[in-house]
Amino acid sequence: MQFLLANATIVLPDRVVDSGWVLVENGKIGSIGQGSYPQTPTVPQFDLSGSYLLPGLIDLHCDVIEKLVQPRPGVEIEVGIALHAADRLLLGCGVTCQFHALSLDDAEFGVRSERFVYDFLHRLSSERHCGARHLVHARVEISSDRGLVDLKTIAGHPFLRLVSIMDHSPGQGQYTTEAAFRAYVAQTTGRSADEIDEILARKRAAQADIPYRIDQVVRIARDHGLPIASHDDDTPERIARWAEYGVHIAEFPTTMSAARAAHTSGMSVGMGAPNVLRGKSSGGNLSALSAIEAGVVDWLCADYYPASLLPVIFRLADRGTLSLPAAVALVSYNPARAVGLDHIIGSIQPGRSADLICVRLMPDPVVQQVFVAGIPVYTWAEQHNLLPFAHHHRSDKPLPPPGPNL
Repeated sequence: MQFLLANATIVLPDRVVDSGWVLVENGKIGSIGQGSYPQTPTVPQFDLSGSYLLPGLIDLHCDVIEKLVQPRPGVEIEVGIALHAADRLLLGCGVTCQFHALSLDDAEFGVRSERFVYDFLHRLSSERHCGARHLVHARVEISSDRGLVDLKTIAGHPFLRLVSIMDHSPGQGQYTTEAAFRAYVAQTTGRSADEIDEILARKRAAQADIPYRIDQVVRIARDHGLPIASHDDDTPERIARWAEYGVHIAEFPTTMSAARAAHTSGMSVGMGAPNVLRGKSSGGNLSALSAIEAGVVDWLCADYYPASLLPVIFRLADRGTLSLPAAVALVSYNPARAVGLDHIIGSIQPGRSADLICVRLMPDPVVQQVFVAGIPVYTWAEQHNLLPFAHHHRSDKPLPPPGPNL
């Protein structure tokens, strides 16, 4: 399949091309130019009328699938229904590659259990009707009883592409006090005070084994070529320990000192896009905008709200915090690079997969069309000059194994 997307405002890695065009050939970006493209009867041309053409957004951490499977405590929806709902939601937000953040956490927070992770991976293995690329980011809670065992079980699965090491024990990281932990668990899961007491007792009992468990998680991930991320780091000392383990990704540092230390050590630092939109952390931690202004953030993720990614790009550019290409890179090239996939996806360059989104400002950014591997998988209903939506399509070409950690 060959076609031309013309009259677009194309955001390349290093510049913006006005009145540009992109030739798509066999699912990949063939060539890029500016101005008029020679009329060729055999090459269909589609006029984007000046809309922005961006690389598809890549989200390394979002747990929205949990809310679609378990919209209320005690209520569970079938995995397939939730996956298809997530697919439509993500494409409408411009996300073409989603790393679903799934927790191995002894079901402490409802759906965050090994059973759900197994069910989700099984469903992905047979899924043929999604438009976006769906992968799994396994969040291993090192204070859980089964987290390490379950990671060993799923480590070789082709859809598992990222592992993060979590410790949500009260007194550090996200929950600086036991009261904060109790309040979050009660609000999120509806658990009673006695049930929360049991969770806390298990976490306290696991503390002595945590160094061993971290060693094992790192070894398993390395054996399977999986990138490893730390989570909710709060001190430079904690960052230094991760560097000794060879961990190269730091997500959601909770303090500026930890973010600076991670950046200085060469770790790829990620923060939440909702934090940028709101101007503050939902948990009272580090402001992502302040961290971006300080130059210590490499990528942004949706965290819990996929619709946050696209508007953040234009807000950062409009306020002069970053150039438009640099803002786009936060949610495309940089996350792809962090997990070793930047040679395939994440930027508009010849030879890369044609994962593209057409966006118009109205004044908020609205996704008009989405392509994954050159196939139109989402079209806004009011647009008639774009390629027809390919219903029930999914590319059967698998991504190669993750590259080396960066």
